[in-house]
Amino acid sequence: MASRWRTRLRHARLRTAVFALLASCVVAPAQARAEPAEKVDLANEDALVRYALSHNPDLRAQRWNESVAKAGVETARALSNPIVRGEWLHVQSPANFGWGVGLEWAPPQPGVYGATADAAHAQVRAVTAGFAELRAELEASVRVKYAQVAVLESELELAEKSINTRRAIHVAVTDRLAHGAGSRIDVSLTAVSLARSEQERDELAMKRAIELTKLEALLGLPLEQSLDTSAAARVPDSVALPAAYLHEQTSTRRPQLEADAARASAAGHSLAAERARRWPWLSFQARFRRNDQSNYPNDTSFGVELTLPIFDRNAGPIAAAEAAQASFRDLREAHRARITREVRLLHVEALRRRAMAEHFARAIIPVLREHAALVKQAVTGMEVDLTALLAAEDVVTKGGIEYLEARLAQRCAEIALSRAVGEFGK
Repeated sequence: MASRWRTRLRHARLRTAVFALLASCVVAPAQARAEPAEKVDLANEDALVRYALSHNPDLRAQRWNESVAKAGVETARALSNPIVRGEWLHVQSPANFGWGVGLEWAPPQPGVYGATADAAHAQVRAVTAGFAELRAELEASVRVKYAQVAVLESELELAEKSINTRRAIHVAVTDRLAHGAGSRIDVSLTAVSLARSEQERDELAMKRAIELTKLEALLGLPLEQSLDTSAAARVPDSVALPAAYLHEQTSTRRPQLEADAARASAAGHSLAAERARRWPWLSFQARFRRNDQSNYPNDTSFGVELTLPIFDRNAGPIAAAEAAQASFRDLREAHRARITREVRLLHVEALRRRAMAEHFARAIIPVLREHAALVKQAVTGMEVDLTALLAAEDVVTKGGIEYLEARLAQRCAEIALSRAVGEFGK
């Protein structure tokens, strides 16, 4: 009883964590969801590729690297600004003080200026080529994932046909036993075979849901849209994550989201600093000189410098900072969407794994126990041949192992969900 209450308490804490994390992922991008979402056709592979190349959040964030590289070209081609200086001489003798002014400008050094600009242009070409490589990699990933989903669809159809066939066989064998033909071992074998086929069908449905979620992430599909429209994808309202509760929560539980917020804040401050550097600022100087041969053996002077923003208004670093800020913003939204999808999927997977384990315990374990008892009776009376006995014993052993693996899969899904909502590493 105590173990059962601890399990319920752990599940309650896990649901609360799921609600809190999804709240932080759902509330923030609410403005972006106000726009009508573009429909995606799962049956058209090329259309999915085009959608991914336009909407993939990671690719969109990497696209800003080209802007950063182009800003580097502008920085490399900028000329240095002139500096104007003013000095107050002989401060220690107010009656005989003097003053001076000067202008300084450093022209571009031959060889250095051109090489720096060429290096910046080469960096732009490298970033452009790297971005093309990322596009090709994304297209390949989308096509591979599409092929995997298509194969899983076909496997699910085969599994359904197999279930119908085994169900018909089970009915026929049961009817034969009722008319005095066959044996109870045959009936239990067909029952175990039917239950296993249903379990395999559920596993395939789970894999299909996981692969579809990965495909949705590659496409950059909005969170309110889903490629999975099957009945198995619908979660009952009794266990679904309540949207009203999600909108009430504002806390951020995943360290990844906290890190993204910190990076976005740092990028904003860096941009503000670069924009402030456009304007001139003062630089003060003070000098003391000792010379016994001079009319002023202890000479003190003060000076001030002012950079004139004539040739360079810091446009390159400002453009780079703006692109970096936009990149961090897109990465933050990409991580937020990925975490939201991950939590939703793991929440559903944990529920399905638990249901599958309970179905195994309720529908298969009793049949396996009965089957084991029948095998024991058959061994005692040698009612069937040795090959059939060994096959029947294998069914019992494999069934027990499969039940343990189902429980392990349920526990792993719960652990993965706890990790996704940020319960670990505190």
